[in-house]
Amino acid sequence: MKKTAFYAMAMLLVPWLSCTNHPVQNIASPPMNTGENAKMILPPVKDTVLASGRKNIYLAGLRTKQGFFTERYIFPPGYKGMPHVHNSDLYITILSGSAHIVQEKKFDTTAPSIAYGPGSFVVIKADQPHFEWFTQECTMQVSGIGPNETYYLPEEPTKK
Repeated sequence: MKKTAFYAMAMLLVPWLSCTNHPVQNIASPPMNTGENAKMILPPVKDTVLASGRKNIYLAGLRTKQGFFTERYIFPPGYKGMPHVHNSDLYITILSGSAHIVQEKKFDTTAPSIAYGPGSFVVIKADQPHFEWFTQECTMQVSGIGPNETYYLPEEPTKK
C-alpha cells in the first residue's frame, strides 16, 4: 500500500515540478531578438481584378505552378461561375458573405442549393462538375496542389 501511494505521489509531482521551472509567460512569449519578424512569402505576381469584378489575391504559391497554393477571391454580388471542373482537388473556406456552390453540370440558380456562409468549408474533388453564384459580396480562400486547371463545360442544348 505504501509503495503504491509513493508511486502515485511521484506521478503527480513529476509533471508539476517540470512545469514550475518554466513560467507560462515565457512559453507563450518566447524571447525574440530586436528587429526579428516573420517573413512574408508572396508569389512574385500582382493581385488582379477581372472584367467580371472578381478580385484575385495570391497568398502562397501559384495555381499554375507545381506545388501547394492558396488564393483568396472576392466575388461581387451577381457574379456567376458557369459549370466547370478542375484537374485536382480544391479546398474552399468562405471567409465573409455567402456563396451558392452546386455540384452539377447544368447551371440553374433555381435548383435547390445551400448558401455557404462564413466559416463554411467545401471540398471540390478533381473532375467534379460544379458552378457557383453570389447574391452578396463573398470572400473565399481556395487552396490546392498545382498545377490546377479550370475546364469549362459546354452548355447542354435546350430541348424545344
